[in-house]
Amino acid sequence: MTNKPPVNNQNKTQKLVIITLIVLVAAVVIVLPNYVSEPWLADASQTDFSPPAPAVSPSAAAEKTKYRQDAQSLLAEIINIRDRLKDQAVARWGDLQFRVALQGVDQGDEQYRYGDYQKAIDTYQLSLDQMKNLESVAQYELVEAKKMSLTAIESATVVSEAELAINKAELAIAIAPNDKEAQILVNRASKLSQLITLLAEGRYHSEQNDLESAKAAYEKAAALDPQHIAAAAELLIIKKSITEETFRSHMSDGFVALNKIDFEQAFAAFNRAGVIYPNHPSVQQALNQVTSEQSQLLVDKQMIQADTLAQQEQWQEALAIYQRLLLTDNSLTEAKVRKISVSVRASLDRQITALLDEPLSLTASPAFYKGNNLLTDAKGFANPGPRLRRQIDRLDKALRASQIPVTVIIQSDNLTEISVYKVANLGTLQQASISLKPGLYIAAGRRTGYRDSRVEFEVSEQSPPGPIVVICSEKI
Repeated sequence: MTNKPPVNNQNKTQKLVIITLIVLVAAVVIVLPNYVSEPWLADASQTDFSPPAPAVSPSAAAEKTKYRQDAQSLLAEIINIRDRLKDQAVARWGDLQFRVALQGVDQGDEQYRYGDYQKAIDTYQLSLDQMKNLESVAQYELVEAKKMSLTAIESATVVSEAELAINKAELAIAIAPNDKEAQILVNRASKLSQLITLLAEGRYHSEQNDLESAKAAYEKAAALDPQHIAAAAELLIIKKSITEETFRSHMSDGFVALNKIDFEQAFAAFNRAGVIYPNHPSVQQALNQVTSEQSQLLVDKQMIQADTLAQQEQWQEALAIYQRLLLTDNSLTEAKVRKISVSVRASLDRQITALLDEPLSLTASPAFYKGNNLLTDAKGFANPGPRLRRQIDRLDKALRASQIPVTVIIQSDNLTEISVYKVANLGTLQQASISLKPGLYIAAGRRTGYRDSRVEFEVSEQSPPGPIVVICSEKI
């Protein structure tokens, strides 16, 4: 309760100070301009202690008015340019020239106060020209700042070099806040330190041949600044390196599989390489090599199989293999050479087998002579195999047996006329003996008033036939 009166006194004092300040401000704003008309840019603290000017003539007043208008026009333009230059951060790139121009304005003000109007106007004009020149310089500085910032962004390799890119980008944006290129440069420069770190990381992994990690780092760098030429180039190079490494890996896998005679895996690996580089000559050469080696292996296997069959005296099967190989590739010289000898043996084997399957045919002279010739040919081979030796033995026996007559007994009823086709007419008989070489024969019977009778029989050394009975007993 005892502290309230001091608070009220303090509030009254504050209100009195505020009212006094308001009155002073009003006096400065309303009263002072009526007593100050020149100079245009003079300092408000300056006071003119010159004695009152004498009365001037109307022409002098008009001239003074004209000078004031010209000066005012120049000063208005100076103020506009001055403000624009300040907005363009002139202190960062043209501070000295700008201060010289402002000093010229001050000098013009001084000249104007002393009535040297023309000199004041000339001085104002000089300052105006200097400021206009600074505006041209501003454009040059803008272009150079953007150029230097862009160069620094693209060429910086260590974090410490990013400072130049940032400074120049900030200068460009200070000169032209609405310039799109400057805005982009500021954004890119702000990320440059991180980008440099990512590029260094990518180079490190690349040197360690860790291409995937290098690619990941370069991809982050390119995503951080899609316009960065070096980042894009490094990413392109590493992707190409990975592609080439993958290509070489597939080719290597293919040749490893080929050495293992795994043609399926070899084809698959080389075709994967072909997907990466469809027109690469190495891929087609490798595929051709697989095809060639696969074909050669197949040929080799079949040649081995044919040779094995020949050693086993399976001449027909061996000949069939050589014929198939030459049908596929008529340039196989070895197959051609082997086929000749195999063909001779296959032909001999086939003919001997045919005679042995039909031994009774040897009774006929042509077959007998052929059999003898085959036997001579077979005996002419220096190293006959077991099969040929058996064939020689069987054929020799068959030829000798074919010429040894066998006694055959024929029986009838003494009423039937008996004949052995192409051998002899025996007439009527009760029983008769006849010598016949092994073979197939036909005994025929004929009797008037009766149907003819025919009996076919076989004569062989191993199984001579029993009595052959021929009787015509069926009346017509």
